[in-house]
Amino acid sequence: MSAFGTRRTRSLLAVALLAVVTAGCSVEKTPAGSASASADPARQLTLGFVNGNTIEFHTCLQRSIEARTTSAGVELLTANSAMDPAKELANIDDMISKQVDAIIVQTVNIDSLEGGIARANRANIPIFLTSVASVDQSKILGAVITDVKKVGRELGEWLIKDDAGGKSSVAVVGGAPGAAADLMNNAFKEAVGGQVKLVFDQPAFWQRAKAQEVAENLLQAHPTVKYVFVHNEDMALGVLAAFKAANRSDIKILTNGGSPAGVKAVVSGEFAVTVSNTPRSVGELAIDNVVGLLRGKTGVKKIDTVKDILITRDNADQAPPYCA
Repeated sequence: MSAFGTRRTRSLLAVALLAVVTAGCSVEKTPAGSASASADPARQLTLGFVNGNTIEFHTCLQRSIEARTTSAGVELLTANSAMDPAKELANIDDMISKQVDAIIVQTVNIDSLEGGIARANRANIPIFLTSVASVDQSKILGAVITDVKKVGRELGEWLIKDDAGGKSSVAVVGGAPGAAADLMNNAFKEAVGGQVKLVFDQPAFWQRAKAQEVAENLLQAHPTVKYVFVHNEDMALGVLAAFKAANRSDIKILTNGGSPAGVKAVVSGEFAVTVSNTPRSVGELAIDNVVGLLRGKTGVKKIDTVKDILITRDNADQAPPYCA
């Protein structure tokens, strides 16, 4: 081979090597909140789902996600954080170690979630949220949310209209502080403003038995209460049990969920009103959007909102299916 041929061969090898190195660098710099190599439609996706609890909403959410991933031909790995922020972080770490294409999180606590997002970002694994999106949205792939602020606002507005200037005593039985419960509660309080007397506000941590205990304490401390806003229907059934035991059918329960039991309680008059924003809808939309964003499909929203319906006895037949 001539000297010219040798130099030419070396030049071509150098160019080829530079192309490989450059391609490798471009993958390293892919933003963690965006779709990356997963845009290849021929490759099967593997998603991780980190659930936050085992109550009915979370169970139905996972069933919905499992059904949707099966129909979409997507592999799914699941974990449950059992309302423990430290466990949620460990679950996210585990999904990172398994190199999933994206991690879907139904968070326990928004503040602690930031650590999990940071770790996923460093590993270049997109993270996607369900129910809430109160984070730096540039650091996540996207989210499907239930507009809990809207839920709180709608129920507050319904109460003011129903109370008709009566300045009645109102109580709140909340979920777990630190995530959706805070957003919902603050919106409710803003909606009712000074038009009622807010006399009681205690969390029951999404537990029916705890809610029943809290309601018993409420009746002891504020026997003249007229309305109780309960953050979900499972807790509302615990509150209802306390009221029945005390022969109190005069207190109106406002709640959130749209489950069969909740809608039935509205029809029977045991609940005054509920808001339907079902976990089935959240789960289905979450998988559709995660896959769409990873595949680079057009028209997929980064932040999408599940529609809700204010359910009273008059429109209870319009409540959508709650579970998969």
